[in-house]
Amino acid sequence: MAIKEKAAELGEIIKQDPVTQAYFAASEAYKNDAELKKLIFEYNVQQTALGEEYKKAERDQSVIDAIEKRASDLYKAITESPVYTEFTKAQEAMNDLINMVNSEITMTIFGRVESECTHDCSTCHSNCGHNH
Repeated sequence: MAIKEKAAELGEIIKQDPVTQAYFAASEAYKNDAELKKLIFEYNVQQTALGEEYKKAERDQSVIDAIEKRASDLYKAITESPVYTEFTKAQEAMNDLINMVNSEITMTIFGRVESECTHDCSTCHSNCGHNH
């Protein structure tokens, strides 16, 4: 089928794009960062402990405060990690690339980009496909 072959060809082109290559590299670094894994694991443990503490009939506010403080510190350490920030930037760029490709395909098929046309056509051009 021609469509499937062209889709595979497009996929190979996208795979070679610098945005995709940067995403793969950032993803690999993210997966292999032992310190970041440790922080994320501890953050998840703290979140579980916090949930358990909130389930108790008699909550200890000092325990809750301590857990929340530790979880907050861990969250900050995670989100400020260079590996994490690079991964999230690469992930956003990859999403933007995929969205651009989808928009171009939509424009080619339907003659308009869905995101540019609202229900009342106030944000699109007269060629959006709706009856004006």
